[in-house]
Amino acid sequence: MCIKKTKRQKKYNMIYPPCTLYVVQCRTKGYYYVGTTLRQKHKRFEEHFDGTGCKWTKRHGCRRIVCSFPVPITKASQFENDVWMNYARRFGPTHVRGGDVTIVQRHGNDDIPDWLLPEEFGGKRRVNWGICA
Repeated sequence: MCIKKTKRQKKYNMIYPPCTLYVVQCRTKGYYYVGTTLRQKHKRFEEHFDGTGCKWTKRHGCRRIVCSFPVPITKASQFENDVWMNYARRFGPTHVRGGDVTIVQRHGNDDIPDWLLPEEFGGKRRVNWGICA
């Protein structure tokens, strides 16, 4: 059965392309990366496995994709921050990157600057991420 898209649906998809939120388990034990992409997800995943996806997966490698799912583009940043917070609570903030916390220091230092680190982890940044409704 073939379902035709209406002109309205086609226009919406052109303005708001599908967005995928995903979590990478790094080769370094206990390290993760949370990301979103508007591109074909398999191409983005391939970049992480090849070491060209981002500085974090270049440094810690890419073991596997833990999960991936579609999210509304208008909520992608919020969801990415929520998932980052969830993983940071479980594995520690220095072991996870993604969302608004993507900074990677030089020389193998995985610390997050105080101005970026949420207060919950001893930083100076006030956030409302990862709050269950």
